[in-house]
Amino acid sequence: MLAKPSIAVPIVEGMTLFEIGMPLEALGYDWDHDASPLYDVVLCGDLRGVRVHGGPRLTPQRPMTALAEAETVLVPAIRPGEPINSTLVRELRRAAAGGARMVSLCTGAFALAEAGLLDGRRATTHWRWAELFRRTFPRVDLDPRAIYVDDGVLTSAGSAAGLDLCLHLIRTDHGQHAANTIARNLVIASHRDGDQAQYVAADPLTEQGHWLDELRTWLRANLHEDVTLERLAAAAAVSPRTLARRFERDLATTPMRWVAAERIAVAKTLLETTDLPIERVSHEAGYYSPVTFRAGFTSEVGVTPGRYRMRFSRRDLGVRGGKLGSTR
Repeated sequence: MLAKPSIAVPIVEGMTLFEIGMPLEALGYDWDHDASPLYDVVLCGDLRGVRVHGGPRLTPQRPMTALAEAETVLVPAIRPGEPINSTLVRELRRAAAGGARMVSLCTGAFALAEAGLLDGRRATTHWRWAELFRRTFPRVDLDPRAIYVDDGVLTSAGSAAGLDLCLHLIRTDHGQHAANTIARNLVIASHRDGDQAQYVAADPLTEQGHWLDELRTWLRANLHEDVTLERLAAAAAVSPRTLARRFERDLATTPMRWVAAERIAVAKTLLETTDLPIERVSHEAGYYSPVTFRAGFTSEVGVTPGRYRMRFSRRDLGVRGGKLGSTR
């Protein structure tokens, strides 16, 4: 059996159990007894134990120096405005120099920025700490609205947005089907676009949740039609201008960009779970031309539909080899 990709999670004094638990739950938990976890996730830090916020003391599995051995390093939230653990900063630099994929949740972006890993890059963090982040790290292109950003180094907004970033990692490494499976087990939405706004003025359960879910249901039933802004607005029972404002406010995108993303999501699922010819997948996802579909899919996903199918069509969760050995 191939070794699982390795993810090292550094822990230092003051971190919270919730932020540490997210990658352990989403990326390293054995949800399916017939399939092993997607990743080998290990905690790294002071082997004598680390006291996290609220009192509990955790015992890491590996020392902080083991960050350099992992394929991915994922930094949970730290306490902003306080000195950042110098050992953590040094080992983050060493891991990045060795080619590790660098990821942060919430205010973990402060640690990546302190290590100089976000200079010249677009990034995000919890909106509450955005101004402090900007003042402290002016070389970083901070986007405080996004829920997560993938600009070579990956960052997420606060709390639950970390789960969205974890699902983004799963989609990138294992495909849409695997991300959907984990999302169902976590009982969360399988895909929120990274550019979606961190927060909205209205109650998301009564405002964003209902209208967007209903509109998605309508779109999935009408993918073969010519979906224009006017038709989309009519389905939402609002004017085109009002619909555009809702999308900008709640998702930081446009209605037609959202439609394109939904078509791509349908195509990914079909490529992973069926043997339909590419031309049929194109039709089922609502594209008039396979050529247009191939171009749009490749531009959005980064690989052709055929290569995507070759990589993710298997239902099993076998994965690429990793550096860190399993500690389970």
